[in-house]
Amino acid sequence: MIAAKYKLGIIGCGNMGEAILRGIVASKILTPSEICVSDKRSERLKQINNNYKVPSAKNISELVCNSEYILIAVKPQDFNTVILSIKDNFNSSLNKIISVAAGISTNSIEKRLSGKASVIRIMPNTPALVNKGISAVSRGKYTAKKDIDFVKEIISSLGQCIIIDEKFQNTITAISGSGPAYFLLFCKYLIESANKRGIDRKISEQLVMQTMIGAGEMLKKYKGDTDFLIKMVASPGGTTERAIAKFNEHNLNLIISEAVESAENRAGEIEKEFNDVQK
Repeated sequence: MIAAKYKLGIIGCGNMGEAILRGIVASKILTPSEICVSDKRSERLKQINNNYKVPSAKNISELVCNSEYILIAVKPQDFNTVILSIKDNFNSSLNKIISVAAGISTNSIEKRLSGKASVIRIMPNTPALVNKGISAVSRGKYTAKKDIDFVKEIISSLGQCIIIDEKFQNTITAISGSGPAYFLLFCKYLIESANKRGIDRKISEQLVMQTMIGAGEMLKKYKGDTDFLIKMVASPGGTTERAIAKFNEHNLNLIISEAVESAENRAGEIEKEFNDVQK
């Protein structure tokens, strides 16, 4: 077995790449000297080096040649370019791929790397930035249990982690991956509704933020019993019941279902676009 200089190489130091790095270093799962980073933005790379004291690679090729696990945390439009750079130096005896790319299956990455590549797919979400995220992890065809265990350990530093069959990943992308934006959009409109009725902007934000946080804590305490919790607020003939009736009048349930389906379909399109590049 070839020994790698670094346990983990991270390609892409944006919000998610940095969140994963920060979680690993803070929880002491790996030391900074066991991690190598790469980013196409030199100033960003300097910032990461200074903040976390991790070494950086001159390029992706150097990172691949010296890292056991390779975490790809780049924007979708850069993913194909990164995979091509990895392919030139990929060694299935040394390297394992960890991908946070929405939509792109482990099978598609395995095929692109032309061999029995160990590929693990993760769908994290942005609450990972405050260690309150949830990430879904799926294994590829050639992934060993020890590799899944390692990924679960590092991702758990960002919040909760579940292991799930990959066939559900596009749906999870549309639920928990995109989900924070749905909740935040709802919050935005509530804040605007309060503000336009004369309540100070800062107070409007405080009212909505604490309501959202509190509702989440209640949902956790009552083990996801949404109907019970809604009834707790919506007294017969009261204001909440009237508001919910308006939501139902405009088919909020259908709107949410269609939005989730749209996100899920887009995940499928992303994989098709990735696969079409090599045809």
